[in-house]
Amino acid sequence: MRLNLYFIPMNQQQIEEKIEEIRAELEKNPGDPDLLNELGVGYHLLGEYEAAINHFRKALGEAPGEARIHFNLANSYFEAEQVEKAVNSYLDALDRDPDHVPALTNLADIYELAGEEERSIELFEHAAKLKPEDPLVQFNLGNRYLRANEALKAAKQYEKAIELDPEFYEAWNNIGMILKHAGRPDKAIEYYEQCLEIEPGYEQARKDLEECKKLMMNDK
Repeated sequence: MRLNLYFIPMNQQQIEEKIEEIRAELEKNPGDPDLLNELGVGYHLLGEYEAAINHFRKALGEAPGEARIHFNLANSYFEAEQVEKAVNSYLDALDRDPDHVPALTNLADIYELAGEEERSIELFEHAAKLKPEDPLVQFNLGNRYLRANEALKAAKQYEKAIELDPEFYEAWNNIGMILKHAGRPDKAIEYYEQCLEIEPGYEQARKDLEECKKLMMNDK
């Protein structure tokens, strides 16, 4: 579950220092919803989910219409294993912003975990329609199709991701994987090689590429 983060990547000590800075600011502006939200983000990153929930709720008391805060609250509820509250908070985010794609996809993840396959896929498909030019959203729909054993649909989504971003090496890799499992190691090799040309350190692709080459050698 991804937060709507405003923290740059930090280690634990840096996060704790940032929290202290935010607390100092809150003493001057105790009802500032942005500061309360950022404080919630900090505690979430530390794994202190109940503290995060407390601060997100305070932020919403000051700014109930902020979809991003409802979204962050939902993520903390999920990590705290309060799944029903997480679902309600994602829905609250979507009430404020029906095009909030991260809320849609996180909610879809929960439905998938609950075994509500059709509902989950519908949300991923809706997100892809909302963001047709976003390669990551198209890729995520491809992953969802793949988990539903719909390999052809998955491959088409990965192709869309590549059309939007030719450097999207994970999409090249995943098409290679589909072709490999479909008994087409010859075609899979092309995709794995393209993946590795973009990202030479992708070890799984390298292993699968070598396996495909061995399969080709055995067929000769």
